[in-house]
Parts: sequence; C-alpha cells; structure tokens
Amino acid sequence: MKYRKLCWALVLALSTSMAFLSTLQAQNKGKAKKPAGRDLSIGHYNVENLFDTLDDPATDDQDFLPTASLAWGEARYYQKLGQLAGIIAQMNRGTVPDFLGLCEIENQNVLSDLLRQPPLRKSNLGSIHSDSKDPRGIDVALLYNKSLFKPFARADKVIDLPGDSLPPTRPILVVSGRLSSGDTLHLLVNHWPSRRGGNEKSVPNRYAAARRLRQTVDSLYARYGGSDRCLVVLLGDFNDTPQDPSIRLILGADSTSSRGLFHPMAGLAGGSYCYQDRWEWLDQIMLSKALQGRPQTGSMPYYIQGSATTVELPNLRQQDGKFKGYPFRTYAGNRYLGGPSDHLPVLLYLRCPSCP
Repeated sequence: MKYRKLCWALVLALSTSMAFLSTLQAQNKGKAKKPAGRDLSIGHYNVENLFDTLDDPATDDQDFLPTASLAWGEARYYQKLGQLAGIIAQMNRGTVPDFLGLCEIENQNVLSDLLRQPPLRKSNLGSIHSDSKDPRGIDVALLYNKSLFKPFARADKVIDLPGDSLPPTRPILVVSGRLSSGDTLHLLVNHWPSRRGGNEKSVPNRYAAARRLRQTVDSLYARYGGSDRCLVVLLGDFNDTPQDPSIRLILGADSTSSRGLFHPMAGLAGGSYCYQDRWEWLDQIMLSKALQGRPQTGSMPYYIQGSATTVELPNLRQQDGKFKGYPFRTYAGNRYLGGPSDHLPVLLYLRCPSCP
C-alpha cells in the first residue's frame, strides 16, 4: 500500500514538472518569436474650434466669448478640453499616440491648457505650434512622444492663394526630427482652405495648397535621398477627399505611389466627416513611398498594412436622434450640443524594427 502511494506521488511530481517545463518552453518560444522594435502610432484630429474665452484683438474670435451668442464660457471650455484630453489619452490602443496633428486650435495657450488636463498631464508629449495669420485665429500643431522623437528643425510653409483680396490660410507646419532608431522622420501638418462659399469657388485655393505641399515634399526628397529613402508623413484636414484632383493629381498621392506618395486611405469605405449623410475622408494621412511596405533591409520603418482607420471611442459619435452615428460635435449652428468635435480622429501605424 505504501509502495503504491509512493508510485502515485512520483507520477504526480513528474507530471507537474513536465507541465511546468512545457509552459516555460512555450513562453520562451513566444518571446523568441516577438519581433524587435515597436509600432509607431500617427494620428490627426480636427478639434472643432478649440478657442479660449479671452478676446484676442488680432483675430476674429468674437463668437467664442462668454458674452457672445454661443455663450462660450469657462465651463464649456474646460469640459471640451477634458473630453479631448480623454480621447487623445486613449486613441492609441488605450494610451496616447506617438504623433498627433491637430487643427482648429486658437493659440499656444489653448494647446498648453489641453496638455495640462489630468489625462495628459503625465503623458510625456511635446508640442510644436504654428501661429498662422488666418483671420479666424485657428492654427495647426503637432504633438509628439519626447522619448521617441527629437525635433531638429521646423518650418511654416506659407500658401499663396490666388487673388489679391483673399485672406491668408494656415501654413503647412513641417517638423523634422530623429526617431529613437536614428532614422530621420518629417511630419507635415495641414489644414487646407475650406469649402465655404461652394466647392467650385473654393477649389482653386486647395489646388494652391496642393501645389505648395508637393513642392515641399519634392524639396525633402531632393535633400534626403528621394521617395525611396526619405521618410515623410503628410497629415491633416485637407477639405478634399483622396479622389479629388487636388490630392490625386496635383499632390500625386494614390494607392500605387506612382509619384512617390502612398495614400493608405484611398479606396477605404467610411470617412472622418459626415455631411448630409455622406461620409468623406477629409482628414487623411499619407506616406512617402519609403514607408509604403516592409523594406528589404528590414531596418527602416514601414506602414502596417490595413492599419489606417478612424478612431472609435465612447462619446466620439452621437448616440441618438436624427444624427445618430455622426461625429458628436460641440455646436450645431448656435445650438450647444456639448460634444468634442464634428470630425473623427484618424490613425495609422508604422512598424519601426530598430526603435527600442
């Protein structure tokens, strides 16, 4: 009887040891298969008229004052800041994105207020703001992960619009820096002229923006080894779609990168903005040919196929009513709705094999 119990004890001990070794081997095997490097998240968000409550005599911000028809007071301002900060803090698989272009921010103070909100206060995000001469006082900016990216140059490329009487539009913010891998990355943040006044009347303005952006991209290509080597990301609210001539023909961005610019959103269903039940990709991210696919060397960053999409988080869309499913905007005309923005943020991922 004692001998039988001893045998069973030995069998049990041996089985337990083998199971433990098997689990350990599986874990080690999984670790060995995990590729080196990391994913880089790049997004853009039009935050719909993010104004403070102070009067700036140099800009047309009269609607966004406590005494104006929109009744834009501190309570609404800080509610919007909190909503936006919460969204940004979650949009990259539950954390902040590594890079995020922003448009429709009033000034650097608003950007600083945004980064001081509790969800972003400890995020290690740096910011670069482009102070434009847009009469409405809305600007573009770039947020970036300070431990991952070290900017060494920035420029504001002014867009010359046709006609002498047109007000100026937002410049293209160009930020160049080095990734933790040692690769140089250029990010170009855009907010092209709107369709206000009708598409036919306003389209020459976006053609001018497209020509200026193409000129800037070609200049970077000439300096940094061409479209096959130069790492360029174009992001922003272009107020045109990937199918419009400004993007497809003048800028030359498409799904084939025939002119050195790859458009991962060309042909995608859905969109980032909805008007009269028609969804459109006004907010877009485009890449140089060098980022289109996995390089033969295996060291340069590359686009993760199929990763370009809108961000989907609670409170980004209206939950009921006639406009259910639309982006949950802050205002509908003069009526306060209390949402974060009339656009959805967009996001894609690059794989950086050499990023620690």
